[in-house]
Order: sequence, then structure tokens, then C-alpha cells
Amino acid sequence: MKFIFKITIFIFVFMFFINYIIFFNFNNIYASTKGNVYLSCNKQEVNVGDEIEISINIEGFNTSAYDFELYFDSHKLEFLENTNDKDNINVSNNKINYIWFDRSGNNEVTGNIKTFRFKAKKEGIVSFSLNGNFYTKKAQEVDTSFNNLQVNIIDANNKNILQKQEEEIGESNDISNSKLQNLRFNIEGLVPEFNKDVFEYYLTVNNNINNLEILTVPENKNSKVEITGNENLKEGLNIIKVQITSKDNTSSSSYIINVTKTNNIEDANTNLETLATQNYLLYPNFDNTVTNYNVEVSNDTNNINLLAIPEDEEATVEINKNEELQEGNNNIKITVTAKNNYTKKVYNINVYRRNENEEKEYKLEQEENEELLNNIQKTSTNQNNDNKQNKTEEQRIKNKDIYLIVTLIIILIILIFMIVFFKNKITKKSQK
Repeated sequence: MKFIFKITIFIFVFMFFINYIIFFNFNNIYASTKGNVYLSCNKQEVNVGDEIEISINIEGFNTSAYDFELYFDSHKLEFLENTNDKDNINVSNNKINYIWFDRSGNNEVTGNIKTFRFKAKKEGIVSFSLNGNFYTKKAQEVDTSFNNLQVNIIDANNKNILQKQEEEIGESNDISNSKLQNLRFNIEGLVPEFNKDVFEYYLTVNNNINNLEILTVPENKNSKVEITGNENLKEGLNIIKVQITSKDNTSSSSYIINVTKTNNIEDANTNLETLATQNYLLYPNFDNTVTNYNVEVSNDTNNINLLAIPEDEEATVEINKNEELQEGNNNIKITVTAKNNYTKKVYNINVYRRNENEEKEYKLEQEENEELLNNIQKTSTNQNNDNKQNKTEEQRIKNKDIYLIVTLIIILIILIFMIVFFKNKITKKSQK
């Protein structure tokens, strides 16, 4: 009897274990999806006047809905619109807003998801930056990382660093124009890259450099150009001034180049390691060779918090005019003074504070985008729930069938055991 009791206990424990495995409900655990979003260009070298294609690519995940903002340099690039994108795209100044979703809710895309065309207008290095949101067909937001892209635009007619000035002729016929078309030195290292609307630059040279050759091309070839301070450079800080006076003498412009002559390049380090604004994005993305940035803030923003950390811990940073922002443009200057106490660099941030009407339009656009994304997520979620319910019902039926089969097998085992047991018992009695 003890043997039968043990066998019975074993059978009940075995049945409980089988039921536990079949019917235990595990919580659905969704691991967050991660992936990369990167930009690519169809040409390694771009000439002025060429068309280029900038592609947005994803890797490591699939997406069925996304919205993003692509920033580009509108001074050097012209965006070429595609009539097929009118319902998905909004372009303003240097920013492209794009939104897309799969209307069926069942399809996903990967790889190259979108390509934009641009025309190169002016030589120089142009930057592209991207940020946005990407969703899977299960309405999960993807944890994405973004890369930036720089493209070098060259002028095929101006490949030499220093050509004779008479070989380059200003293009403007405006006799009151007092800006430069080009500014080049006989050595590399000018920061930032030349832009006719940027009037302050920085250059560090070794002590063996006494004179600097400078090529200046005014936009109007008849403008007067005067260069001072580029000869007999002394150790320390030297100021080179390029003064342009228009043909009609009605306007003038001054380009300042701060040249540090030193044997200790490290002590002249004025680069920032980090430059960021709280709650807002800088355009272009921070690069220590770029000194001019833009940021757009809401109408109710009175001040902006900045984080500016120098590469050299012994350099000092001074920030001014980051409070009491006015509607429209506000200029914030960040001055970095090197360890040597005389080399300086100024980073400029143009903060644009939207007015009340612009704020209303901005919020309306954000609400429309949010509503569209919510609809996308809701549709995807409903479809996902329907799929889950169908799968759950199928699994329930399948589990029921398995349970019945297992139960029948266990009952059959018990019956066989009982038959064998009583048969042996009867046999023993008959032998007695």
C-alpha cells in the first residue's frame, strides 16, 4: 500500500507540473529596439553647380512611421523640391521637416528611407545634421543614434590656395558692395571657414612664421582693399585687419584675423570641448572649428542656459547676454581665453525668440504632427492588439488540446498501473 501511495503522489505532482507549464501566463517583455540613423552623399567631391543627393539611412531596425528634421547650410546649398513630397514635407530656411507612415500599418522599411536633392551654390564645407523619431509597426519608439555629415564643395576653377588676385574677379556690379568674395592664406588653419558674413577669424602659427600672404577677392572688383598687420608678426597675439571700401565710398567692412604666434601650441588652445543649450538644439551641431550657431526658442523663453566647457581645463570661459531675450534675434558671445592669457576665441550664438504669432503657428504645426503621430500609434496599437488577441485565442485552443492529450496519457498510465497491480495481486492469491 505504501508503494501505491507513493506512486499516486508522484502522478499528482507530475500532473500539477504539466499544468503549471502549459497554463502559466508569462508577462510580455518587450526589449527596447535600438538602431542607427546616418546620412550619406552620392558624391565624394562636389563642384559648385553640381546636384548632390543626401540620403537618410537606417540600420539595425525596421520602421513603419517616422518624422525628422534635416538641417543644411542654405548659404551654400539650394534645396531642390520634389512635387511627390508636398504632403509629407515642410521646408523653412535651413530646415526640412519630413513625416511618413505606412497607411496599412503592416509594412516596414529599412536601409535607405529617403533621399533629398540639393544644388551646390558656393564652395566650402557644408554640414548636415538630423534628429527625429522612428517607430516600429508595433508602435514602439526606436532608441536611435544619429550621425552628422560634412560635404566639401569645391570650385573647379579655384583649386590652388593662392592664385594671382587678378585671376579672380568679383561677381557683383553693386558699387556700394563692400564685402569679400574670398579670403585665403598661404597656410592652413583659419577658423572658421571663410564666409563673407563672418567678420572675425582665428589662426595659430609657429614662431618661424614672420609674414602671411593673403589673397582677397572683393565681390565688386572695383572695391578698395587694404590689409594691415600681416607682416613682421611678433610672438603672442597679432591682429590682421582687412578693410574693404565700396567703389562709391558709401560703405565699408572690416574682417579681423586674430593670429597667435607661439612655440607652445597647446597653451594657445581656445577650443571648446562642449557647447550645448538646455532644452534646445544648436544649428549646426557643435564643432570646435565652427564659431557661429543658431537656435530658435519659444516666445515664453526669457533666458537660455548654456553649457560651455573648454578642451584645456586651464582655459577660461566667459558668457554674456544669455538673459532677458528679446523677440527676434539675440546674440550671445562666449569668449574662451587660452592658458597663455592672450589667445582668445569668440563663439557666437544667434538666439531667435519667436513672436506671439510665430509661436501660435509653431504650436499648431506641432499639434498637427503630434495628432498624426498619435493616430499612427493608435492604429498600429489596435492592429497589434488584434494580432495579440488572435494569437492568444489560438494558443488557448492549442493549450487546451495539449492539456487533454496529456491528461488522457496520464489517465491511461494510471489505468495500466492499476491493471498490472491488481493482476499481480490476483496472481499471488491464486498461487497461495
